[in-house]
Amino acid sequence: MNILYNILIEFIDKILLPILSIFSKQISRFLKVRENIFQEIDKDIDRKKKYIWMHAASLGEYELAIPLIKEIKKTFDNEIILTFFSESGFELKDTRHEISKTYLLPIDSNDNAKKLVKVFNPKFAVFIKSEIWPNYINELKKRNIKFYIVNYVYDKYNSRLFKEILKKYTKVFTQDKNSERELKKMGVDDALYIGNLKFNRARIQKKEKYDNKRLINYLGDDKCIVFGSTWEKDEEIIFDYINEEINKNVKYIIAPHKVSDKNISRIKSKLNNKANLLSDNKYNAQNNILLVDSIGVLKYLYAFSNISYVGGGFKKKGLHNILEPCVYGNPVIFGKHFKFSNEAKGLLKIKGGFSIQNSKQLKNTINGLLLNANKLKEIEIINSKFIDDNLASINSIIKSMQNE
Repeated sequence: MNILYNILIEFIDKILLPILSIFSKQISRFLKVRENIFQEIDKDIDRKKKYIWMHAASLGEYELAIPLIKEIKKTFDNEIILTFFSESGFELKDTRHEISKTYLLPIDSNDNAKKLVKVFNPKFAVFIKSEIWPNYINELKKRNIKFYIVNYVYDKYNSRLFKEILKKYTKVFTQDKNSERELKKMGVDDALYIGNLKFNRARIQKKEKYDNKRLINYLGDDKCIVFGSTWEKDEEIIFDYINEEINKNVKYIIAPHKVSDKNISRIKSKLNNKANLLSDNKYNAQNNILLVDSIGVLKYLYAFSNISYVGGGFKKKGLHNILEPCVYGNPVIFGKHFKFSNEAKGLLKIKGGFSIQNSKQLKNTINGLLLNANKLKEIEIINSKFIDDNLASINSIIKSMQNE
């Protein structure tokens, strides 16, 4: 597999991406931001220090790892280097107090892996969720550096494909018992169930402050519904509902997954421009729709909500993080595709979450909840307990890192 993998990576890196970059601004950007990455790292890294290297695919994976990062920072006397594959996580690098250095990860070629691991020379490395990069892993192994993967979920195709790589990890910390069981059947003896870090992140999120007096004044005593991480299919259903059921005593906050100027303009036009932007200096009180045009704030906006809708559930693997609203006790509504989300299945089971397929079901679900204060209170208790009952054992991870 190594030979085939490296042939494929070299083809992608040296031939395919440069050709595609001519036609794709996104791929062109991907290559451009990595052009001088090693020169940047060489200038930046203090070779006398021993860092801890953590890698996340994007902002979402980094967010779920925050509770672990905080404990690592408390436990080990080392600065942390954080790498991202996606630029979405990299853009907020200046907001991360526990992190000393943040870089984009070069493509997983043999040469890149040798150069990067040599210059980082970490005390140990931690990969988040499903970040399996064979050349980086092999290079860490060659140098006798410990490396872990956390919040891993077994997948019968990918896990089997990368079985030999998974066996090399010092420890594979899984988010569910089934993953531990299946990995051990495959011979990954160092798999260990510790729980889902998303729950720990949600609980920390609840303690974080978000001070926005303009928003608080705008909401007043009205009920609030937050539609978070929405895609076009979600928005079609949401717009149908709002146009039919718009209520002067309810404020609607819409936070699209993409906050580009083009997408915000598209959504505003669908709403006949009767929406305030979160970034506006002053909100028009006559418009009871607020459109979120920045990233990083949605998880805090759920705190103002009585009912939350989480987008992505009309894409087969697209459902976004339902725990962000759940931690505030919100009833959580989402689309029909949720089988890849253990959290969604768990929330449905305890009747703290609701799956819908169309705007009629969205209307019936929201109206049924808004008119039943006792039901809302009951769900608040259920969903708060759901978070507490599913916290991951971060102490188990830290002890493993200390002892191995």
